[in-house]
Amino acid sequence: MKTKAILESTLVGVVLAIMCYFVLISPATAAALAIRHKMPDAWFSGLIVWYATFFVIGVSIVIAWIACRMVYKHIMGPIAKS
Repeated sequence: MKTKAILESTLVGVVLAIMCYFVLISPATAAALAIRHKMPDAWFSGLIVWYATFFVIGVSIVIAWIACRMVYKHIMGPIAKS
């Protein structure tokens, strides 16, 4: 049963990470381009889109990890009590 719980929670984490990435990448890219347009001579303007992408990846991983832990605890809760 523990293997099933690990696989299910991992699947939820992966799906949620992908969904979060696709939801967040467009607004982050638009914000990065707006910042680049507003400050074209800033030291970070050449890589601002990359920074935004890495930030979105990090946020997606954190959200997926939290969801994975919540699903795992939810699945294993009744098993640990009995």
